[in-house]
Amino acid sequence: MKFRFSLFITLCFLIASSSSASIAKIYGQEINVNANETKPEFRSEPQIRVRVQKSLRDVFITGTDLKRKFHPNNSTQVFQGRKVIKFNCKNLKRASNFKKPILLASLGSSTGLISLAKEKFKGLLHVVTSRKNDSCDVIHETNIETYISSLLAREMNSVWPIEALKAQAVAARSYALHKMNSGQVKKLAGHETFYHIESSEKHQVSGNYFDGNTNTELAANLTSGYVLLDDKGKLNPIFFHAKCGGKTLRPEQVWQNPLSGYRAVKCPFCKGHGQKDYVNSISLKRWRSFINWSKKKGYLKLIEASDVLKEPRIIPGRIYSRYIRFYLGERMYTLKKGLLRRYFGRFIVPSNNFKIDLSNNKIVLKGSGLGHGVGMCQLGALDLAKKGWGYQKILAHYFPEHELRKVY
Repeated sequence: MKFRFSLFITLCFLIASSSSASIAKIYGQEINVNANETKPEFRSEPQIRVRVQKSLRDVFITGTDLKRKFHPNNSTQVFQGRKVIKFNCKNLKRASNFKKPILLASLGSSTGLISLAKEKFKGLLHVVTSRKNDSCDVIHETNIETYISSLLAREMNSVWPIEALKAQAVAARSYALHKMNSGQVKKLAGHETFYHIESSEKHQVSGNYFDGNTNTELAANLTSGYVLLDDKGKLNPIFFHAKCGGKTLRPEQVWQNPLSGYRAVKCPFCKGHGQKDYVNSISLKRWRSFINWSKKKGYLKLIEASDVLKEPRIIPGRIYSRYIRFYLGERMYTLKKGLLRRYFGRFIVPSNNFKIDLSNNKIVLKGSGLGHGVGMCQLGALDLAKKGWGYQKILAHYFPEHELRKVY
């Protein structure tokens, strides 16, 4: 039996303000963000809010003895037995003209489990209007260790050695708590987002209740509260990737801004694991589009318009150098390798460890690795765990300027 909850009808009750004060407590749980960015302090295991779905036209939430709090008019209702509640979000555009997301409803179950479509979650689900005001986002709220346990199965592999999973648990927890502690998502958006982090490759991919198992729960529980801090006690984003291809990178070598506590380290351990070395090509037409994009973005200076059409002359480079060098006409140019990955995507440029050449009127990339290459190499961690390394030693190798510390 379905209980249809039409947002088009109920939006007439919405208050104009979207102040986060209206969600100060949901089912007695505090969900405010700690704004202290430098010295994280948590009195107990925190709750994390994760955006698990976005831009849904219809939302179906299922559970037993569901409790729904509708925030605009501060009403609460309990539904006995098993119910399916539908949120009709495709009519939002007609019914309202919100300039920022609005928290509509929060749902939980006395069983502790609640379903979104075919996925089951432990904790609460919050329904929020999307930024474009034409659909809904869904946010999962749960304790951090439940989140970490489900994440391990998606970001790594639940059957990998426990020490590799523990290293991943610390890295992922550090990244998530940094997002929470800094309120970074909300700051970048410029408005209340109602979530700390999203489940995607943009941040990190979390799972649902069925993704966790005994192995992932053990890895989360045995490292509970442990994070990596830099030498000033600051909680930084801790990065990881699938395979570095022989050497990790510092954040500024891939992105724009430097980050304290990072050092490039050698990693021969991932060799022979996962994706093999790759050879990919780019047509000269796409290369010229890339050059024009680089000029427009300000990465190439003083380039002559006519030079773009000239065939490039590639200066031989090393796979682990951070730049490519080439001539267009009589001018030599230098670009970060990370720009090629940003423009052409991860399928053409799987990693930042590669070298380029010109062959048969195509730019040919020969490289090794998978992912941005910053921080912990997951396949390297797998190899080290198989060799008998503990998670503390694995993390010390990839993050030599960070310290392992318990924050709750």
